[in-house]
Amino acid sequence: MPDISNLHIILILIILVVSLFILSKSADLLVDNAVKLSKIWGLSEVVIGATIVSLGTTLPELAASVISAVQGNGEFSVGNAIGSCITNTSLILGVALLFGIIPVRKRQTQKLTIFIIATLLLTIPLVISYFVLGSFKIPQWLGIVMLVILPFYMAFLVIQEKKNPVTKEELEDEEKEIEEEKPKQKIIVLLLLLLVAALLIAVSASFLVDSAEVIALRIGIPDAIIASTLVAFGTSVPELSTAIAATKSKHGGLALGNVLGANILNILFVIGISSVLTVGGIVLSIEFVLINFIALALIIILFSIIAYNGKINKISKREGIILLIFYIAYVIANLLSI
Repeated sequence: MPDISNLHIILILIILVVSLFILSKSADLLVDNAVKLSKIWGLSEVVIGATIVSLGTTLPELAASVISAVQGNGEFSVGNAIGSCITNTSLILGVALLFGIIPVRKRQTQKLTIFIIATLLLTIPLVISYFVLGSFKIPQWLGIVMLVILPFYMAFLVIQEKKNPVTKEELEDEEKEIEEEKPKQKIIVLLLLLLVAALLIAVSASFLVDSAEVIALRIGIPDAIIASTLVAFGTSVPELSTAIAATKSKHGGLALGNVLGANILNILFVIGISSVLTVGGIVLSIEFVLINFIALALIIILFSIIAYNGKINKISKREGIILLIFYIAYVIANLLSI
């Protein structure tokens, strides 16, 4: 990788934005062609939707976090994953709610429960390490546990999909449906496209992490804050148009389910792999933990009040405004912690 640390700050910002764009588009290219290839090989749409498409939603966060973990910056990895969870659940859903109502049904409540369990799985060892070791640390073994749990979660998605299949209209809202009229592409072409997409993801993620770290150093902001705000915003925003489209077409439950699913994968998959790749565990600063994990807890409490209350079965514009205010407060809190 070329050294960009000596470039002008404007050029580095351009590199960061372009890297985010290429990373997002490359992830879409990889998922789309993986879906096509899976269909040619006879994989059912239920399995494809529950595995390839679901995992594909976290590809940008995964790529950036893996690169940063390999470079020894584990806190950046965790900041990206947790920041994406908060951004997805406050900013993305908050904006989507301005365009319609999101129903909260059994499917979404089940995912919220899994999200809470995954968050507790991450948080409890973190708190114990503080009282035992005097520092907040995500141990390497916890990453292994998360990756062991991941296939069981994917199996749950397949079972859930078989019991409650997503409608054709909802698939169109997700913009993941493959047009049947198009002729099937040759396997060799799809494999080449997958290879190109994977290379683009690796290169753009590397430039993204490097540029974010240089920007953080230049302006004196911890790179974990850059990861949890700027980078998390960039990797989450591509899902905004899908969430708005789903809500406007009265399929807001799909948008909520996608967000909760992405949050679960951010913890189990993204933080799991990052922890495994960081020898000795990922040490987090007190300021980072207090801001990000308290924000995560507040988000969970808000959605729990709605999801587990039998009298409330939807969230509307009022909750959307609250979520947007919450996101602004979260960003301000990060900036004030500098």
